[in-house]
Amino acid sequence: MNSNALRNLSYGVYIVTTWDKGRPTGCTANSAMQITSTPATLALSINVDNYTNSCIKDCGHFALNVLSETSEPSLIGGFGFMSGRDTDKFDGVEYKTISGLPVISDNCAYFVCKVKDTLEAGTHTVFLAEIIDADMSAGRPMTYSYYHEVVKGKTAKNAPTYLPDA
Repeated sequence: MNSNALRNLSYGVYIVTTWDKGRPTGCTANSAMQITSTPATLALSINVDNYTNSCIKDCGHFALNVLSETSEPSLIGGFGFMSGRDTDKFDGVEYKTISGLPVISDNCAYFVCKVKDTLEAGTHTVFLAEIIDADMSAGRPMTYSYYHEVVKGKTAKNAPTYLPDA
């Protein structure tokens, strides 16, 4: 099997946010998709080793922040390459509480979601969640391809799309 073919699937770049016992936390993600329109539901994949995974399970809610092509690249690294277990990922990050969840200001859309079910899929948990609030602002959504080709970003080892260098 040519695993590089998986790099041709379309992905976005997201910051997933939730609460850690009253403190905002989150992680970078790239595997999310709408799965139904009524009720509006999405699926989100988060590595079981990510601290955000356990925080989403404890909280029962999360916000999916869609990054734009003009979003600050440091957000991706700040939320994606260190653990919220011992780092305040929101230090210096502007956000608002919307429908009870921390939503970063530097996004082109957000979805506030209530977890309805989970599927344990080996290294990742797939959260099935009903969208309870959403909005959008200006900007083109950042694709994973744009992130690699223009931003020159790297993939974290916990990402579902991680492939070791050949």
